[in-house]
Amino acid sequence: MQRRTVLSMAGATGGMLALSGCLSNSGLFGSNDRINKNGEITITVDGESFETKSQFQSENVDNESAAFHLHESNGRWYMEGEEPVTVAEGIDLLPSFEFETVSGSPVVTIEGTTYDAGESGTELTFTLDGEEIDPTEHEPADGEEIIVEITTESETETADDDAAAETDAADESGSANETGPTSDGGN
Repeated sequence: MQRRTVLSMAGATGGMLALSGCLSNSGLFGSNDRINKNGEITITVDGESFETKSQFQSENVDNESAAFHLHESNGRWYMEGEEPVTVAEGIDLLPSFEFETVSGSPVVTIEGTTYDAGESGTELTFTLDGEEIDPTEHEPADGEEIIVEITTESETETADDDAAAETDAADESGSANETGPTSDGGN
């Protein structure tokens, strides 16, 4: 698929349209020497989904890349450049996203918030069709499902704190129900 811009031009001889959007390689103005791959994508940070937010869609940014992009909140990735890209390169091409490797650990920045797998309490997991992969090495094939899952300590702490609070509450209610000797010596 190719990115095109829709322009309407009127002249003395009538109107003319120039097409825009993704067109298949065999479509109007298409070129058969470009890549045409797509698949599903899920990007979550502490359980919140990011891939369908409008600010990350190619229709809503000025500097979109045809090499790897998202469209219209449909939860799909599209690779349409001249050369294939790795998952890491693809993420780095998305609007408001950055990908880098620091001391061997993946680092993803989304809208200015940095998630570094090298930091304690932060996990970044990249899977394709259920298999964990190195995002700097794998070039996604047509139809593959990419899952980027980022979990931070705050998410883990919240779950751990909730579990600890439930345990404490159960312990307190259990001890309140226990009967012991009374001041008069009876039970």
